[in-house]
Amino acid sequence: MGTAVDEPRRSAPPLPPTAHPSWLLSMIVTLEEPWQRAAWPRLFEETAHASQLPPLAAWRRVVSDFFVVVENFPKYMALTLAKTTYGRRAGDHRVRRWLLGNLAVEARHAEWYLDWCEAMGVSRDRIVSATPCDEVRALHDHLWKSCRDGSLVEGIAAANWAIEGVTGVWSRGVAEPFRRYEREGFRVDSRSMMWLAAHARYDEAHPEEALEALKIYADDPETGGRRGDPRAITQAARTALELFAAGVERCYQLATT
Repeated sequence: MGTAVDEPRRSAPPLPPTAHPSWLLSMIVTLEEPWQRAAWPRLFEETAHASQLPPLAAWRRVVSDFFVVVENFPKYMALTLAKTTYGRRAGDHRVRRWLLGNLAVEARHAEWYLDWCEAMGVSRDRIVSATPCDEVRALHDHLWKSCRDGSLVEGIAAANWAIEGVTGVWSRGVAEPFRRYEREGFRVDSRSMMWLAAHARYDEAHPEEALEALKIYADDPETGGRRGDPRAITQAARTALELFAAGVERCYQLATT
């Protein structure tokens, strides 16, 4: 009998850290500026660091418009999961395990998000029926297209590394300051803070794990791999970051002008 390619080992962590190849280090450096813009658009920066909080109306607009991304996030990952083959290609089973674990974590996120919205005074009916602004709609369309039509790693780069990654950054920054909105009627309790607390707690590891998945599939001149063009991976992530930042800023403008 032939030996299976990269046979699964149940006891091993799915995506342990390894040294970054040169192409990945280049991507991280190239995308540092759009990453920072997406992690800290004006609304998040002012909430985390300004002495005076921005209007809660701006957050209400953001959470309403971005529900389309939150609700669809497990679907983006499911489209990526469908491209794995569990051992037929080296590393596949590890990426499959990681995506399945990530999907399990996502199971309650839409509900926690709606709890957060309701505590701000935004009804569930308004959230689920909201029409997002053009920038947020473009982000959703890009994530869907990247995960459905792009290579497996283009979807991971756009959704898991870029969007999940920056969400971990900004949620850690605004989670505690957000409690100050209690003076404007925000209901502060464990239920209303669960979405922010959860992302602040676990999303720190996810972008690093996503980078490990990229290394498994990407073309690498050093190893001769031919499973995903680093240029396309970088562009998928860049577009996601730019559209995320533009969407938050547009929501801020629409809520305050």
